[in-house]
Amino acid sequence: MRVLFDGKAPVHYGQIYVTSSDLPDMDRAFAGQVNGLCGSGQPGALFLMTGTHSGRVRFTVEVHAVEPPAAAEEWEEVVEVSFVPGTAVVDLVPWGDGALARLPLTSEGQETGPLPAYRVRYCATGMDEGHDPFGGLDPDELDESDHTYMDRRPDRYLLCLWPEGTTGDGVPRADAVLRQTSDGAAYWHTWARALALPPAR
Repeated sequence: MRVLFDGKAPVHYGQIYVTSSDLPDMDRAFAGQVNGLCGSGQPGALFLMTGTHSGRVRFTVEVHAVEPPAAAEEWEEVVEVSFVPGTAVVDLVPWGDGALARLPLTSEGQETGPLPAYRVRYCATGMDEGHDPFGGLDPDELDESDHTYMDRRPDRYLLCLWPEGTTGDGVPRADAVLRQTSDGAAYWHTWARALALPPAR
């Protein structure tokens, strides 16, 4: 297992992305999925939702050689999608900003022939607490000029990737909701399931 990023990631509008090139469109990323936290409907990109609207959340990205064990109980939300990267190195990109981190999916970070499809497990905890603008802190106890609550967010996220097999007919597995706890996650799952399917090509 390699840790590609482990630190504070700025989010705005409750969004952050992994992409090979262009940023994904929200509706197209999630259309046809049952989960509304990690959208993979556009090749080469992941659209990731957070509980925090604006602030800096703890975010970890790992790449594994094989499927890791089931997510630990500390993770309240767990979803999985299939992801087809366009390049061997993808970027972790906050909303409205340039790349926060380069994420080499191969050990060399170089093209080594056709890239595999990856299975992605997105885990979250504290999403409802993160939805609170002050992250559970009492705003009456904060100085007017004290904005440190933006950097003290209660929600955390883990993104795991590994090369995946297929269903046997060359088709990547469908996305899945493996664990759902918060009202925020339930809202986004319901929203995604109501999206119109993209037109067939």
